Amino acid sequence: MVISEKLRHEAVTGFKFGRKLLGRPKMYSYLYFIDGLLIDTGQRLVRKQVLPVTNELPITQIFITHHHEDHTGNIKPIQEQHKCNVFGSEECSSIMKNPPSLSFAQQFTWGNRESFAEIRPVKDSIATPKHNFQLIPIPGHAPDMIALYEPDKQWLFSADLYINPYIGYFLKTESIAEQIASIKTILLLDFKVMFCSHNPQLKNPRQQLRKKLDFLEVSFDTVAELHKNGLTATQIFKELQWKENHFVKTLSGGQLSKLNMVRSIIRDIENRALS
Repeated sequence: MVISEKLRHEAVTGFKFGRKLLGRPKMYSYLYFIDGLLIDTGQRLVRKQVLPVTNELPITQIFITHHHEDHTGNIKPIQEQHKCNVFGSEECSSIMKNPPSLSFAQQFTWGNRESFAEIRPVKDSIATPKHNFQLIPIPGHAPDMIALYEPDKQWLFSADLYINPYIGYFLKTESIAEQIASIKTILLLDFKVMFCSHNPQLKNPRQQLRKKLDFLEVSFDTVAELHKNGLTATQIFKELQWKENHFVKTLSGGQLSKLNMVRSIIRDIENRALS
């Protein structure tokens, strides 16, 4: 089953896509359109649903928040539709010239994506005729991830910074410490809505993001204390009685696992000690 729905909030239009072989999808990805700007391009496995929608939009530029496959799966065909420029961070531009390989679980869920060598690096802001969006680095989930902030309207396009106030599974390459720092950076902003790429928060977004911050900080401190007492990552995981999604872990070859969260915290602690 493929789900395609529309979200409208003020002048922002969101397009929600999800796919599952049987039943309703458990996770969705959003594309956002505002004043000629398309933010992200969605997953490749719903390309047949995405392209008719984007074909009807007056897209004049595209911004990619980060290189993950559910955000970059349709860059090339959408760019070809509209003959427009594609922008992103300098690191995103570099990564997308030769994207990292994906696990089976990631390909099964979102689909693979083509390399794209024409992302134009931008650093501080991106403008449309009516709006100016500040570009704010928010690494942790991905090293190249960027949030877009429109201060006049108090809109925050938060990419994958939020998703949920907890973490179900974790990529090997993610950093808890960087995510905590990124959330603290965003909470300094005055925003009234949070256009998350998977779970938009149109009411009480700051409260929801603080819940995520609390979860990460408590997890970090708890793991740090157990690590200080000499426990290994596996022992800490058992001590915390966290639940692992073994199906996802197996299909991803360990790339997606809640145990990775414990390992990330230990890695962050060790890197901090070396600096």
